[in-house]
Amino acid sequence: MKEASQKDHVLIIEDSVATAILLKNYLTSMGYKEIHSCQDGKTGIDSFKDLVKSGTDPIVLLDFVLPDMDAKSIMTQLLEVKPDVKVILSTATEKTDAGVTELIRRGLYQYMEKPIRFEKLKQILDTLDEERKYFEKNSKHKVSADTDKDLYKEVDFVLKSQKQISLTMIKQLVGGDEVKIESYIKDLESKNKLTKLENRREMSCNQCDSVKVIQIFYCPSCQRNDFKMAKIIEHFKCGNFSEENEYVDDKCPKCRKEIKALGVDYRVLKNRYICNKCGEIFQELSSSFLCLKCENKSSIEEVRWKTSQFFKTANM
Repeated sequence: MKEASQKDHVLIIEDSVATAILLKNYLTSMGYKEIHSCQDGKTGIDSFKDLVKSGTDPIVLLDFVLPDMDAKSIMTQLLEVKPDVKVILSTATEKTDAGVTELIRRGLYQYMEKPIRFEKLKQILDTLDEERKYFEKNSKHKVSADTDKDLYKEVDFVLKSQKQISLTMIKQLVGGDEVKIESYIKDLESKNKLTKLENRREMSCNQCDSVKVIQIFYCPSCQRNDFKMAKIIEHFKCGNFSEENEYVDDKCPKCRKEIKALGVDYRVLKNRYICNKCGEIFQELSSSFLCLKCENKSSIEEVRWKTSQFFKTANM
């Protein structure tokens, strides 16, 4: 069983009470003692802030869609509180869905399809726990790897959770002797554990030059990052725009007239965002870029670009 520590806090953000109870019971059986559960995004974000403020480092189990906001909004706010937060997403949506793919690109730690397979969750948590223990142990004794064995083990840890990664990113995540890192990467190539891809451009911070940069999103009107994705109905007769669930019994919430024919009385606008703060409805989110190293924020026009060699990883 695991020993309780500050690393053992888990925050479940899940609107299904039954799923949250199952997750909590399973985590308890794994030895996790500090498990927190929330049923909506706002409560989850507030709980996360409180946990971080108290000095803990919570792992977040996040549902894709919550009643008040979606995972994109929640992840944006979590990242602003703690840029290296480890988020594990659970959703019935296909992995190839654009929304899920975007979260993966933005630094989602792992992804689980619903119904949740607990052996998959155990595998993810065990790997995460192993990584944390290793890097925590080594950070107490050295700034970078002291031996070739330590260096190569750190490279393996980085590659284990990545499908594709640049050589620049590997060097910045691991630190240490770059010549030895390059030599080890070539060795992994020769063993078919890595496949060299084409050179690509990747963003880097305009202050510290780190490529550990992620995109964060916010409302174009009020600049807040508290929003949700929704399906909107526009009623032609009165010009009302409201969420689909506000049209009770097919009646417009503004003029109370019944909507009947799609394309004649109304139209449906899919994949729109509603700001929970100012109430504005918009199709595209505004965004900026956050450096996970120095926490500098910049616009797309301000970020730097560098060309890096990319690799596709195999089972390590």
